[in-house]
Amino acid sequence: MFELYISNFIKSLVFPPGGILLLWLLGLWLLKSRPVLAKSLLWSGLLFAYLFSTPLLSGLLLQQSQTYPALSEAEIKQAPAQAIVVLSAGRYKNAPEYGADTVGNKTLSRLRYGAYLHRQTGLPVLVSGGHVLDREGDSLAWVMANSLRDDFQIETVWLEDKSRTTAENASLSRQLLAEKNIETIFLVTHASHMPRAVAIFEQQGLQVIAAPTRFYVMQDNGFLLLLPSAEAMADSYAGLHELVGQLWYRLRY
Repeated sequence: MFELYISNFIKSLVFPPGGILLLWLLGLWLLKSRPVLAKSLLWSGLLFAYLFSTPLLSGLLLQQSQTYPALSEAEIKQAPAQAIVVLSAGRYKNAPEYGADTVGNKTLSRLRYGAYLHRQTGLPVLVSGGHVLDREGDSLAWVMANSLRDDFQIETVWLEDKSRTTAENASLSRQLLAEKNIETIFLVTHASHMPRAVAIFEQQGLQVIAAPTRFYVMQDNGFLLLLPSAEAMADSYAGLHELVGQLWYRLRY
C-alpha cells in the first residue's frame, strides 16, 4: 500500500499539470538569486502548459501507445480464446443516483466492450480489480460484476478482486484462470493501455488476444487542434503515464 501512495505522489509531481506547477514554483523561488535560470523555468513551464493542453500533442502521445488494432467481427468469432478478461479503471464512488458505488466512465467503456465480446462468442467474463487506495466499500471487481448483471444482463461472471496494479491484474487473474484450465484469453482494456497489459499478461504464460477499446482518433479540426483545453491536458497525462509505464514495466518485470 505504501508503494502505491509513493508512486501516485511521484506521478502527481512529474506528469502534467503537477510537473508544470513544480517548474513555476521553482522559478519563483529562484527569481531573486538566479533570475536568468528562474525566467527560463517560468517560460518553460508556460510552454509546456500550452503544449500539453493542446489536442494535437495529447493525441499524438496517446496514439504512440495504440499499437494494437481493433478486432473485426470475423477475428472475434475465429479467435481461439477461452475467456474474456476485463481490467478495471476506477469507480464512481458513492454515486447518489444509484445509492452505492458503481463503475467509472473508463471502466464502463471496457465493460461495454467486454459485454459485446461475450454476446459475439458466449465466452465467460472475468473482471479484475481490487481496492487500490480506497479500502472501503466493494472491490472494483464487485462493482464491475454488478454492472454486467444490471446493465448488460450477464449473470455468470468470475471475479478477481485483490489486484491493485496491472501487474497484479495479470498474476492474480492467471491463478484463477489456471484453476479453470484456461490459457488463451481476450484481454479488454483501453487501446493506449494495451501494450503494457499484453506484455505483463503474456509474461504470466497466458496467450493473449488483444481486444482494445476506446481508441483516440485525431479529428481533422485544423487550428482547433492548437487550442488549449482541460480535456487535452488530461489526455496528455494519460499518454505520458502509459509511455513511462511501459518503460517502467520493462525495467521492473
